[in-house]
Amino acid sequence: MRTSIATLLLLPVFACGAEVMLERVPESGVQPQIATTSDGTLHLVYLTGNPGGGDVRYVTKKSGAGGWGTPRTLNSTPATAVAAGTIRGAQIAVGKDDSLHVVWNGPGGKNQPAPLLYSRSLDHGATFEKQRDLRADTQGLDGGASIAASAKGEVFVVWHGAPAGAAPGEINRRVFVLKSTDNGAAFSNPTMANADDPGVCACCSLKTFVSPGGELLTLYRAARSMGQRDITLMSSSDGGVTFQHRTVGPWAISACPMSSASVIAAGAKTRAAWEAEGRVYTALLDATSEALAVSEDKARHPALAVNARGETLVTWSVGTGWQKGGQLAWLVLDAAGKPTTERGLKAGVPVWGFSAAYAEGERFVILY
Repeated sequence: MRTSIATLLLLPVFACGAEVMLERVPESGVQPQIATTSDGTLHLVYLTGNPGGGDVRYVTKKSGAGGWGTPRTLNSTPATAVAAGTIRGAQIAVGKDDSLHVVWNGPGGKNQPAPLLYSRSLDHGATFEKQRDLRADTQGLDGGASIAASAKGEVFVVWHGAPAGAAPGEINRRVFVLKSTDNGAAFSNPTMANADDPGVCACCSLKTFVSPGGELLTLYRAARSMGQRDITLMSSSDGGVTFQHRTVGPWAISACPMSSASVIAAGAKTRAAWEAEGRVYTALLDATSEALAVSEDKARHPALAVNARGETLVTWSVGTGWQKGGQLAWLVLDAAGKPTTERGLKAGVPVWGFSAAYAEGERFVILY
């Protein structure tokens, strides 16, 4: 492996396989999330400011360009994004006509429930609409929400909480789905997607995604009992009307690990990565693929990217925790999903931080 420093913030690491570049998030931000529009423009959101009430920042970069543009604040009400816990930050999705859709957890207050905030852009990120609270009458918003969109104008906002009036306890938490059929202009009433499979780990985030085949997929950490908190795949092939569930990442643990997951299109298939038993696993989300452990212990918050050769980068944090930074680790899988010799470990993941990744042609870039 050859290593050289390109700039103070950009570090290339490569062997005989894919080139991997490391880059700090602009403004020393945390919790980056990236989406790419049809023209190849990268759209990046991240958090800055007070971890209990900061801002969602937004910046773009043209495909192949040297650097990011000028960041600006996306949230219309200042200090309404939560970074504390590392699992409540902004998530972004690209919808019809390259519209941009962003969701994040807002801070609660005394006798004031935490809001579930949403904004969209219909002009390729030039402007964003005033933020809206989509929580409806659900209660107990905690772990981070997620968002997915399709080219047909569907937008899905997915989160977990408790129905109004429910008794305390994780067994009473449910996964809720809001659907828009008009590109985010209006949303239906929340659908309780796991009414027949109750229990969600309160302070873990979830990840939703519209697969290349149009299926709505969501990974969340179930809490069906105090000692079992399994990563569960929830799928809907009818646009969020009915849902099926199956365990993909079992974990016998009696404490909330404050975990997150990642999902990405891999050609015509869908690949996911998640944490279980303190390690990061990845697999194609089909009926036959087996999960592959790609990390050692103390691994958290995976992210994925796929390059032009069909190779997959898996990146994750090592040793992070409450008010504690850690290390960045990564591994490249070949086009068949097998591990290559391209892997690395580097210090520098900040407090409340994790990584995101994207591909530019055959090379990968990790933001941390």
